Amino acid sequence: MDGQIKVYSVKVDSNDLSKAKKFFSRSGLQLQDAVRGMMKMATDCETCLQLIEAKASVGEVQSAFAGVVADAKETWRLNGLFQDVIMEAARLSNIPQDFITNVQAEAQRISKDTAQT
Repeated sequence: MDGQIKVYSVKVDSNDLSKAKKFFSRSGLQLQDAVRGMMKMATDCETCLQLIEAKASVGEVQSAFAGVVADAKETWRLNGLFQDVIMEAARLSNIPQDFITNVQAEAQRISKDTAQT
């Protein structure tokens, strides 16, 4: 890390931005903090992948992995919040639990297949 802070902007639909801010606010989070958390997690994961690809020592990979786990807390919390909303909406819509579980499993399978190609 070079220690420099950079401003990075993303174009988003104004309605999406408003709703995202409201969602994160309900969850006690700031939108910027959530985005920074996801960026940090991506950075940590990339560091681990680079070490693995370079056949780094187990100690180096373990150290990087410890960083991933430490930073994952916020990302896992966000994923849990997203899943809670999805499951509650499915329940209220009378969609069977196993349908949602199957859709999630298929999304994970597709994600793994895409990452491997």
